[in-house]
Amino acid sequence: MKQSIGKKPAIIPTPVLIIGTYDKNGKANSMTAAWGGVCSSDPLSISFSVQRTRHTHEALLEKKECTISIPLAAHVKEADYFGVSSGRDRDKFSDTGLTPVRAPSVHAPYVNEFPIVIECKISNVVDVGVHDLFIAEVVDVLIEDTWMSEDGKPDLQKAPFFFYNPLDRSYYKTGEFLMQGFSTSNLFK
Repeated sequence: MKQSIGKKPAIIPTPVLIIGTYDKNGKANSMTAAWGGVCSSDPLSISFSVQRTRHTHEALLEKKECTISIPLAAHVKEADYFGVSSGRDRDKFSDTGLTPVRAPSVHAPYVNEFPIVIECKISNVVDVGVHDLFIAEVVDVLIEDTWMSEDGKPDLQKAPFFFYNPLDRSYYKTGEFLMQGFSTSNLFK
């Protein structure tokens, strides 16, 4: 039997997205966004929500470009810090010892130590309460070659990513292969 836990953000797992921007002074900044995911396959787009009070919000509206870096479990503390501190009064890269690198295709920084980087251009912004939903068209994806398998795809068993549980504000690690997707078309007929 299921029991009610009330109105909660119960999309689990929730990806940990590190949104990289340059602020109006040209300082590299990144923030953690847990509310996001792929929202269109054509044009390939990712959506993520940012509160209007966040320093990154202003940069996204002004620059219209960003990166989305995907961290490994080894950097869970740094990723959490990027979400709980503000680039208005902190240099998060300096504080954490992580390295900002200018993305090759968009005017935004990414986190060098994180293995997957998605370069994006903001295509739409939607007001959704205290957040704005940013829809970002994917320009390019960069993947650390040491995390690639022989067939040219990311090897998720080599790369221990993690996700966020918004119900209790905790993080968990991924990594176990279950099955190939899109392989069950004749299984249940």
